[in-house]
Amino acid sequence: MNKTGKILDEAHGTFGLEYDNTQGKRNTMRLDALTYEKAIREAKSYLGIDEDNKDEDGALWEIE
Repeated sequence: MNKTGKILDEAHGTFGLEYDNTQGKRNTMRLDALTYEKAIREAKSYLGIDEDNKDEDGALWEIE
């Protein structure tokens, strides 16, 4: 199973995350990061994505 997450560039230098949930719907959340790179790291940490871009259920993630 493949899932996607999208880093959103929001107002005032903040970032958000839009991602797939387990039912195939999209969720959004605000990230506490000031740079794009930190936003990606925070998103991966929140979603439990490892170095191989897989979560604990074995789903392959693409964060864009």
